[in-house]
Amino acid sequence: MIKPEKKLQDKAIEYLRRRGIYYLNLFGDGMSGKGKPDLIVCLNGRFVAFELKVGENDLQDDQKIHRIRIRRSGGLHFSPYTLSEFKKIVEDLENEYGKS
Repeated sequence: MIKPEKKLQDKAIEYLRRRGIYYLNLFGDGMSGKGKPDLIVCLNGRFVAFELKVGENDLQDDQKIHRIRIRRSGGLHFSPYTLSEFKKIVEDLENEYGKS
């Protein structure tokens, strides 16, 4: 059975692919560090991290640490809960920073 967050991640990736937006899908495992964002996106030259959540899930402490570090470095970090929310963030950022 596929986890709900994995389903959201697959849909977000398909959306990025269709739009021609560069992304990295960071798989979590014990060897590569906990709390990394699910997706790293280069959107019009901006570093944008996405930690996708579903339902009542919230950021874990290690994920919050990554969010702080990313924002301190001038990057953007978002935690959308739905595909619609994810798409709106991407489209808003495209409008704010200009389409490539």
